Amino acid sequence: MRRWHRLVVEVSLAVIVAGWVWGASAAEAVVGTVVAARGAVFSDAGAGQQPLAVNAPVHRGETIVTGAGKAKIALNDGTIISIGENSRMRLVHDAGTAPRAKVTINLVSGVLRLFVAKATSTGNFEIETETAIAAVRGTDWVIEATPERTSVAVIRGVVAVSDRTDRPATVVLRSPGQGTDVRRGSAPTPPVPWGIKRLAEILVRATFD
Repeated sequence: MRRWHRLVVEVSLAVIVAGWVWGASAAEAVVGTVVAARGAVFSDAGAGQQPLAVNAPVHRGETIVTGAGKAKIALNDGTIISIGENSRMRLVHDAGTAPRAKVTINLVSGVLRLFVAKATSTGNFEIETETAIAAVRGTDWVIEATPERTSVAVIRGVVAVSDRTDRPATVVLRSPGQGTDVRRGSAPTPPVPWGIKRLAEILVRATFD
């Protein structure tokens, strides 16, 4: 009986330790790299903000914060994320390898421009905001988020945008320059051409040049 009890304890401890190791590994998994940074760019991993420099690894679950600065991140699948000023985003999930990889980004606030790798542009790449979810089926697009509104425009490719109500509606942006706005509690507006002025303004803010 004592021998059996000891075996059970040893197995239980082994499972717990394995869980700790797996959890630490998952939390620290490197999913990308900072390829460009300028101005105030920080990593917030829960222990306070730390300056983020070029060539720094980006980990799953890490929050990237910009003030008067911009950054460009290359994910392992080849996707490029350009982060504009005064933005806050978190890579909440990245698992598997293409074509089964699933990437989800939480954009709390600010503006992003994304060049999504073809291998991931089949609905496996999503950005979540307070008011909307944008599922990517295209390669070049921009998104801006505030607590009350999300704005999305496509430069090239296709992006499906849904609201976050109990009965979400979805619009699909298919033509270059088309955009939609999603206010809290409302359906996405019908896709319309944004016009040169609005599109140029958001591209200037979102693009790292």
